[in-house]
Order: sequence, then structure tokens, then C-alpha cells
Amino acid sequence: MTNISNGALAPQHLAYIRRETMVSMLINAVLTALFFWVVFGEFEMVPVWGIGYWVFDFLPQSFLIGLMSSFVPGLLTRKRMKDGALPPSGEIVRLPNSLPLRSLLFGIGSAIIGTLAVAVITWVSGASSIASTLALCLKIAYAAALSGVVTPIGLRATLASRSAGGIQ
Repeated sequence: MTNISNGALAPQHLAYIRRETMVSMLINAVLTALFFWVVFGEFEMVPVWGIGYWVFDFLPQSFLIGLMSSFVPGLLTRKRMKDGALPPSGEIVRLPNSLPLRSLLFGIGSAIIGTLAVAVITWVSGASSIASTLALCLKIAYAAALSGVVTPIGLRATLASRSAGGIQ
């Protein structure tokens, strides 16, 4: 997905990506816990299949994490680059330079791949419901993992962007 034109990223970029990814993972884990409580707080056992239930809930969760884990860190990074606090990386990245388009692609891809993977794993397990605590823990782990994948890819693309101005 990424072609590196000048070898490894600079230590400054690696540290920045690591820090922003950890922040993204934490924020997405907390937001997931809050939304879980709102949607499934009353359940002792969470139903797995059906509109609005556990597997279905991965669709909006995956889309929003994919979208926002690219868009928000991307906006902040572009601002830092525009202000001169962070130099471009010099990488060549095969992703759209447009931050909104790139973020939308991450959201759609995350929704399709993530929800399909969860559905297959759940189907293979044969579960029809899941204990609320386990369901919450799995959703939090999923949120952290997904943002841990999307955020660094999005940040590398933003750091490689030819233009730091606007939200192109």
C-alpha cells in the first residue's frame, strides 16, 4: 500500500504516528464503551443476530472508526504541517491525497471487512447471544485494534501529502 521513497520514516514521524495512534485507540475504545452502554446497557445477554443487535452494530462502529481514525488525525496533522511544526515525510503513498475521500474509503472498507469478519467468526461460533461483559470487552478490543490499523496508515498518507493546506 505504501511505497517508501527514501528508506524508513524519520524518528520524528515514527514517534508522532505512534503517539497519535495510541490517542486514537484510546478515544475509540472509550467511545465504543459509551455507545455500547447506550445501546446494550439493559441486556444481561446481548442478542447476536438481527437489525440493531451485536453483529449488526459492528457496521456503524466500523464505518465511524475507519472514517474518524483517518479524518481527525489527518486534519490535526495537516494543521501541524501547515504551521511548520511537522515536516512532510517524503514518502510516496498510493492513496488519494484528498483527506475526505481517503477517510470515506477507510470507513467503507472498515465497515465491509470488519463487519464481515465479525459475522463469520460469530456464525462459526454458533452463538445466538453473548454475555454483556464479554460483548463489551470484544467491542472495545475491536475498536482499539481497528483504529490501531487505520490511524497509522492514514497518518502516513497525510504526512506524505503534497499539500498541507485545506482539507483537500
